[in-house]
Amino acid sequence: MAKPPKLYPNLPRDPAFPKGRRVDAILVNIGVRVPDIRWADNLYKPFKVYTPNLINVSTNAAAYLNTKSGTKNPNWRVTIAKGGDATSGYVREHYHVKPTKYLVTSENSNNLSHGSGVVFGGVTNAPNSTVSIDARALASLKHRLQSKVGNAQLAPPLAESREIHRLVRQINGLGMDALRALLAAKHSRGKSITKLIGNIWLGYGFGVNPLLHDIQSAADSILHYVTRQDSRVRLSGSATQEYHSGSIDTASSNYIAQDCAFGWYRSVVHSQGIRYRAAVDLQVRGSANYGVLDHLGLKIEQVPSALWELTAFSWVVDYFVTVGPWLDDMFYTIPGVVKYLSKNYRYQSVTTSNLKPFPTAGTTVSLTGPASIGQYTTFSREKLAPVFPALPLRIKSADEVASYGLNKMMNLASVLAGRRGPKL
Repeated sequence: MAKPPKLYPNLPRDPAFPKGRRVDAILVNIGVRVPDIRWADNLYKPFKVYTPNLINVSTNAAAYLNTKSGTKNPNWRVTIAKGGDATSGYVREHYHVKPTKYLVTSENSNNLSHGSGVVFGGVTNAPNSTVSIDARALASLKHRLQSKVGNAQLAPPLAESREIHRLVRQINGLGMDALRALLAAKHSRGKSITKLIGNIWLGYGFGVNPLLHDIQSAADSILHYVTRQDSRVRLSGSATQEYHSGSIDTASSNYIAQDCAFGWYRSVVHSQGIRYRAAVDLQVRGSANYGVLDHLGLKIEQVPSALWELTAFSWVVDYFVTVGPWLDDMFYTIPGVVKYLSKNYRYQSVTTSNLKPFPTAGTTVSLTGPASIGQYTTFSREKLAPVFPALPLRIKSADEVASYGLNKMMNLASVLAGRRGPKL
C-alpha cells in the first residue's frame, strides 16, 4: 500500500524529539547549586599559637531554580502548512553562576591569618518598566505594516497648503537674505544674522523637509496602490533598552580570615527587549472596502491628527508626550485581517561581583581573585488576540526625550531667536 501524501513540508526536527514527536505540556525545574567553600588558618603572635582551620565552611546549596514551562501543538506542521497559527505560550527562566576563587592574607599586631576558598557573588533580577519599549515595538510593527500597504497621510499637508505659497517665496528669497545678512554682519557684529538663522532652520525643519517627505510619500503610495495585490505578510516589530546599576555591600557576619569579614562590589548590565510577530492578510483589491482615498489617508479619521499638527507649538508637546503618535494610531484602520499576533519578552542581567574585604581596625589585608559572574535570563512568549493593541498616551522616557537632543535644542533656540532677535 502506497504511503499517503504528506500534509506538511519537511521542516527541521527538534533535536530533543528526533522522531518529530511533541508533547502537549512542558514542565522542567532544575536547581542551580551555589558553592560556598571557605577555610583559614591563624597564628596568634604573642604566644605563637597556631590554629588550623579557624574558619571552615563548606556548603553547596541549591539557591536558584532553572524553570521551563509551556504547551506545544502536536500538529504544528499541519497548522503552518495550512497558513494557520501554531504559536503557543512558553516561559523560561535560566540562571548561570560562576564563583570566584580567592586567596587572602590578613595581619595585625596579634594575628596572622591565611585563607582561601570559593564563594559566589550573586545574581540580580531587577527589570525596569516595559511600557516604553512595548509602545516602541508596537509602533515599529505598525510602521512596517504601513510600508507594506504604502499608506500616505495627506490630510495634514493639504490642511497646511495655505502655507506653501509663503514657503516658496521664503525659499526664493533665502539666498538674497543670507547675502545681505552676511554683508551687514561685519558692521552689526553678527547681530543681523541671528534672527535669519532661526528663520532658516525653522523653515527647513518644519516646511521644506516635511513637504519633500510628503511628496515622496504620496508618490510611493500611489505606486503601491497601482501595483497592489492581495497578499499575506509576516512581519515583526521590536524594541530594546539597556541600563546599568550597581551596589556596595557593607560588612557581613561572614569571615574569610581572622579579623576580616567580606562583602561585594556589584555592577550589573541589564537588557530588555520586546518583539511582536504577526501575519496579516492584506485585502487591497476590493475597491468597495479599500479605495484610493483610504490609501492616501484622505478621510474623516485624519482630521484630529491634522488639527493637532496645526495647533501652535504642538511639536514642543510631542517632544515630551506621545500625543501625535497616539492620535495617528487611534484613528488608523488596518486594511486587512490579522491572522495571528504574538508577543515575545526577554530580560537579561549580567552581574559582576568583586569580593571586597572589610578588615577590623589596625588590620591590613591582601586579597586576590577574579570576579564572580552571575547571569539571569527570562524569556516568555504570549499568544495574543488577533487585534493590534492601541498605542498608549504616555509621557516619554528619559531616553526618548534625550534622543535627537541637538535638533530639539536648535528648534527651541530658533523660536527664541525669532521672538527676541538681536537681544540674544
